[in-house]
Amino acid sequence: MNQLVKTLQRLLEAKHTGLSEYELLKQLISEQHPLFISANLSDVLSLFRSHFVLFHALYLLRDNLRSAGQLDLKISPLHICLQPITTRSSTQSQMPNLSDPLRAYYLDLDNLSATDREAVEQLLNSSLASLQPSQQLSDALAELGIEQPLHTLNSEDLRSHYRKLVSRHHPDRGGCTERLQRINQAMDMVRAYQVSRSCK
Repeated sequence: MNQLVKTLQRLLEAKHTGLSEYELLKQLISEQHPLFISANLSDVLSLFRSHFVLFHALYLLRDNLRSAGQLDLKISPLHICLQPITTRSSTQSQMPNLSDPLRAYYLDLDNLSATDREAVEQLLNSSLASLQPSQQLSDALAELGIEQPLHTLNSEDLRSHYRKLVSRHHPDRGGCTERLQRINQAMDMVRAYQVSRSCK
């Protein structure tokens, strides 16, 4: 594992702007690093194991860098890079388990050995399900008469569509109060969904 930590530091020092997890894995495979020789990124279990070993080594590297007090390491699947140490990261190095539950997860190798193919597939399926809009959101979009995917509508188009519906169904213009209430509830749900997605 120490050799992997050194290799990661070398790769990250060579690429000052950082690398994604995928780019790092591809480099380790192309260099035929012993821990990644049999890595098959198209197999979910092999991908999980490669991911886990990589992140285990990245957290070890970050601990080493912080202990030396010279650099820090940003760790994210989309962007992994060396960066200057900050007061916050210096404080975190003094109590890492309390401030970083991901660190604790990846440094515990029991999590690697305890995760089998079925567990990985369940994790993937639950993650994919959380990306799908709920039935309530689908019903809200239907109530508003929106057939296109929500992510293709910009806020102004959505507001304009909503105003037209309110104008058409307002009781003062011969519309139905219950229908207007359903439109307002549907719009509230769509707005809440948009806010929750923008915070992720």
